[in-house]
Amino acid sequence: MEYMRNLHILKTTALMAALLLAGQTAPVHAAQKPVADVDRYDLIWDSPSGDASGSMPIGNGELAANVWVEQNGDLVFYMSRTDCWSETGELYKLGRIRVSFSPSITSSSDFSQVLDLGHGRIGLKGAGLDLSFWIDSEQPVIRIAGKSAQGVCVSAKAEVWRDSLRKINPSDAGSLIRSMSGYPDSLDFYCYPDNILDCEDAVVVMHHNRCSSYDMTLDLQGIDLENRAAYDPFMDRCFGFRMEGKGFSRKSPLELESDGSVKDIDLRIATECGICHEDGEWSAKVTRISESAPSCGRSARRTRGFWRRFWRRSYIFVQTPDAVTGDRINQAYILQRWVQACAGRGEFPIKFNGSLFTVDPVFTDPSCDFNPDCRRWGGDYWWQNTRLPYYPMLKSGDFDMMQPLFEHYFRNLPMMKANARALCGVDGALSPETATVFGTFCCNDYGWDREGCEDALPKNRYIKMHWSSSLEMISLMLDYFDYTSDRKFLEQRAIPYAREFLRFYDSAFGRDAAGKLVICPTQSLETYWFDVVNDTPTVCGLNDVLPRLLALPEGLGTPEDRELWQKLASSLPAVPQGTVDGAEVFMPAESFNPQRSNCENPELYPIFPYHLCNISTGNVQVGRESFERRNEKANVGWSQDGQEAARLGLKDEVAKMLLAKLDNSHDAFRFPAYWGPNYDWTPDQDHGSNLMTTLQEMVLQTYDGVDYLLPAFPDDWGVRFKLHSFNGKVVKYRSASKK
Repeated sequence: MEYMRNLHILKTTALMAALLLAGQTAPVHAAQKPVADVDRYDLIWDSPSGDASGSMPIGNGELAANVWVEQNGDLVFYMSRTDCWSETGELYKLGRIRVSFSPSITSSSDFSQVLDLGHGRIGLKGAGLDLSFWIDSEQPVIRIAGKSAQGVCVSAKAEVWRDSLRKINPSDAGSLIRSMSGYPDSLDFYCYPDNILDCEDAVVVMHHNRCSSYDMTLDLQGIDLENRAAYDPFMDRCFGFRMEGKGFSRKSPLELESDGSVKDIDLRIATECGICHEDGEWSAKVTRISESAPSCGRSARRTRGFWRRFWRRSYIFVQTPDAVTGDRINQAYILQRWVQACAGRGEFPIKFNGSLFTVDPVFTDPSCDFNPDCRRWGGDYWWQNTRLPYYPMLKSGDFDMMQPLFEHYFRNLPMMKANARALCGVDGALSPETATVFGTFCCNDYGWDREGCEDALPKNRYIKMHWSSSLEMISLMLDYFDYTSDRKFLEQRAIPYAREFLRFYDSAFGRDAAGKLVICPTQSLETYWFDVVNDTPTVCGLNDVLPRLLALPEGLGTPEDRELWQKLASSLPAVPQGTVDGAEVFMPAESFNPQRSNCENPELYPIFPYHLCNISTGNVQVGRESFERRNEKANVGWSQDGQEAARLGLKDEVAKMLLAKLDNSHDAFRFPAYWGPNYDWTPDQDHGSNLMTTLQEMVLQTYDGVDYLLPAFPDDWGVRFKLHSFNGKVVKYRSASKK
């Protein structure tokens, strides 16, 4: 019996569900414990997996693993970090480990593998073995510990696939090596082999970037950056791991072996990533990390404490007339939040195209028979995709996980200022829609062959004049301030960031005879390219952020800042509207050629991500008419239809959309939250995050400090939630579903 697939969740509190459906109140001790309720959705598998497609994800926010047990009883896992950038900007795995047991953990019929959400661990049992696999909440260290009733012989082996110098073929894998794809014959790019370091009592494997595509990228795009070497994230980046354990000896450079049959198992794998000029420098760092690791008991206790606090921050539990549907919604929400938390506290933002949990690409697409480092769309950051995991973090109260996004883009601000100078010849900063790790356009988007180019902008027409991402980031930063009241963040991050991008709009575009800003040339997202004036996403962004900046308390922002904010606010064009079929609707731009080149609905940006049209505004009917007439109706990947329907209060439609999102799990994968690939890759973080945002918007919306409860929630469903609102407020709510 596969508990995950048929959703017969163990530990189900049937009494509580019955009470809710009857409109009664469950006992406090049974109904008010979010961790206990999360435990209901632990995944319990009673059979091993064939390969990495049957893996469970786990992580501590910076370091993550895909864990599975094969039919022969081997425990196998990939290790990943948010910062393991290759020579050309691909996000590499740290490696793969295979742990073998004799006798095998699958040699009896009592095998089980459990994702224990409340404790932040994976439990493994069988043939007298009782193991826990977890990643320390405070260190980048994997722990494997447990007991064997009869004694067991254990070996742990590192499996290396980057074992020789490999030239990166520009035609290999297409967008799987995104930024460098199609590079000219005059250039050569290589993946260097991993190094296996000699160590008496441990297995130590590292990757050292001996070259970098950074300088070439800046030269190609004509970017002049002071102290440019300081911003190179690739050259001499070293990453890898050190594996050792109590009662283990090194059998070979890649394998540890227990000293005979043992009853107590204690393995640890410490990881490290950073800029180091010598291998020995990196080795000393990872050794210190390993030696500073606490005992298994202490590590497990603090990790358990972290996850219990995490689950208590917020929760949503839905009850539907048929209990299975409610369980499916709850499981999807919980598992997606788990996946976000497992990869959301590192140095770099969550990768939209698989996060840290990609495995061999052939399982997602049989035609992609490449190594485990490969993923569709590569290692670059695409704003329209990167942003979506961060919206549900506001109501979830997962504010710590938003910091990597803000820090990444703020860290690249000097490069984006250089972009504005080099590509447009203006002041301020320009944030590419599709960007390298260090903030330039991707080389293949910019164009390897610039002959015949009339300007310095990218050749890729999809993103050539896609300017608006910076305004959405400013809006999201202001949302963060609304929720947290973090004045220091506003002063040190949001306002300095806004300053440079608003300078760009002030200097890059002219005014008409009435003094109104004329945003041209531009485009409306990736969909409308030609003859576009005052595209709606940009106009909405300016109309959203400028009044909010001007409303900040005195003392926030310099006098020069406020002068610029007022200057731009007084010249803002109105959000484009028009009449279609006799109804007033939002338009993609003030004027534009209607030829469509992609499947977005830029006319709906007043609804999401911006706050200009929703259940609290007088133009909500304009939004509803616009939504009804949208060109693209989609409910997967980065499509925003679900949260838009919720913000418009369309109860029936949004419920259907939410339920449809549940069916997007990839059939080849065993873990139910392996969404996609949709437009991107598996597990699709945009799809799972939009599912979370849609559900949150159904139960709670906040505008101008006013909380609206159940604004788009079906009348015959019940819900209990704890979510966050403005100024640090926590909203708790409980309703009973109706028959």
